Amino acid sequence: MNKPDPTRKRPKALVYIAAAGLALVAFLVYGGLKRSGVDYYVLKAIDLDYTILANCTVDHPKPLDLSFQREGIVRSVGVKDGDRVTKGLVLAQVDDFDAERNLAISTDNLRSSELKLENARKEVLPNLGEKLNEYELNLKQATLNRDRYAELLAAGGVSRAELEKAEKEYQRALSQYNQQKLELESFSRSGRLADLEYQVSIGRAQVDLARRSLENTGIVAPFDGTVLKVDIQPGQKATLATRAITVVESANWELGLYVDQREMPFLKEGLPALVTMDAYPDARIEGAVSYVCSEIDKEKNTCELRIMLKDAPPFIKSGMAGRAEIMAARFEKALALPAKFVRKVDGKGSVWLWDGRKAALVPVSTRPVGERWVLVEGLREGSIVLDADAGASAGKLKPGRETGAPGTP
Repeated sequence: MNKPDPTRKRPKALVYIAAAGLALVAFLVYGGLKRSGVDYYVLKAIDLDYTILANCTVDHPKPLDLSFQREGIVRSVGVKDGDRVTKGLVLAQVDDFDAERNLAISTDNLRSSELKLENARKEVLPNLGEKLNEYELNLKQATLNRDRYAELLAAGGVSRAELEKAEKEYQRALSQYNQQKLELESFSRSGRLADLEYQVSIGRAQVDLARRSLENTGIVAPFDGTVLKVDIQPGQKATLATRAITVVESANWELGLYVDQREMPFLKEGLPALVTMDAYPDARIEGAVSYVCSEIDKEKNTCELRIMLKDAPPFIKSGMAGRAEIMAARFEKALALPAKFVRKVDGKGSVWLWDGRKAALVPVSTRPVGERWVLVEGLREGSIVLDADAGASAGKLKPGRETGAPGTP
């Protein structure tokens, strides 16, 4: 019997090995030449409405807690929860008996002091002045007599004793005049009159304090508004720390929100806005930007905004949370590209362009519009832009799935 020859199977095995090698080489070549489909966007002129979205909170006007300015027993409460009030209206009051009594006593004391001062000015002071005038005339007459007697003595017409008598009369008149003048000056400047004026000043201050103390027995509405909550009742003892009534001013509601500082170029007062409150998601409320921050929060890199609601519905309450959409800018017929297609190469913007046969990474001039869009220059409408990394191989790229504008399917 003949044995099989193993050398006859070798050519067939070599064929299989060679075929496998060729297949591997073909696979590697094909894999190296195969293009990968990536998302692409067709550049076109669009009307771009740029909006800024942010969470917001109703924070103005803030509710104001009112308290009594003096302790006492609550005598009356004139409002209840939900009442509308006007500025100056007395909302509640504690017992004011002592305050009224103190005001009456202070008023009487002031009136007494004013009468004394009036009497001093109209009677005492004029009398002192008249007396001074009288003494001044006496002094002038005594001076004339003294001088005349001195001349007569020199001519031998009178004796020395008569001249001495005239001199004594002059000294007495001078003394009376000086004393009266001193009394008048003391009375009008630093004496009794000044003391009476001081008493009147003190009395007026005491009346003002007593009147203010009486006013502090009541809580007065500081503005036109609405009573949110009444926390007191008649007969209750109230202290300075007792929260009595909470009110909120009748003013347009304002919402506070914070946006990234990169939005600053688009922000200004008066920008229209739409607000949706979390508790009422189906209601869209119109508003406008009423305040733009004067400085940036360095820790958070944010800018504070406020939105005033034009015609706020009645369900708006202080502290409610919601979502605000600010219409920041509108660009008509602008060549705009989703920002995700722009790549940074050496610190400059670049995009992958497809010319129908191959892809190329080309530099491009862009201007950001928020975080999702850029306005581009140097590209033609209809250009196909690929979404690929800057380091991708140009030979392996091709358009895959077309993407729409951010926020669309």
